[in-house]
Amino acid sequence: MATRSERKELITERRRRQILDAALAVFSTKGYGEATISDIAREAGIAVGTIYNYYPSKREVLVSILASRVLSEPFLQLMEQPTEVDDKKFFSSLIEERLTLLTQNADKFLFMLFEAYRDHDLRRKWAQEVVQPAMMKAEQRLRSRTEAGAFRPMNPSVTARALAGMAIGFAVLAMIEGESSPCRAIPRDELASELADFVLTGLGRRGNGSSQSTEGEKR
Repeated sequence: MATRSERKELITERRRRQILDAALAVFSTKGYGEATISDIAREAGIAVGTIYNYYPSKREVLVSILASRVLSEPFLQLMEQPTEVDDKKFFSSLIEERLTLLTQNADKFLFMLFEAYRDHDLRRKWAQEVVQPAMMKAEQRLRSRTEAGAFRPMNPSVTARALAGMAIGFAVLAMIEGESSPCRAIPRDELASELADFVLTGLGRRGNGSSQSTEGEKR
């Protein structure tokens, strides 16, 4: 049986989720700039003061939406897996999780990216509370595998951001192409496996270490 403290924590989590879901719906229809806390409260079916008990401002609400999606439980669990896990399996799982997140919410993420770019304070908070923590998780993983000799020497900060940019760009491009995108016909797990292969082997031919090896064969 749950303790009083556990029940209180569960109620708090449910209320936060209720507020964030309502806010995302309002932001998506009215835009962040036009939306108000009153709009969010009306959508959630709660009092305005209730929202302020959890979030001091509209900006904090949007940052919390981003954090709940980007720093999701599945993502954190993947990042906490032992580094001995097969790299192909790890990257396939990670890419599939991120593609699911991005493709299911592509239009909403574009809206949030645009709002963050326009609002300096929002952009700063997003960078500090969402982007940088996610990048640090990825950097730690890359650094650990590099030190173990699994990957070539690299700058983990640059590589983590390149991988994140690839996932975001891939999802946005697929959204723009719509039903004509060739990637839509590929099952999500197969698509993730293909991208994981690309991450781990690059454009080199299978069985060769680099494009230089390919050139050497031609000579």
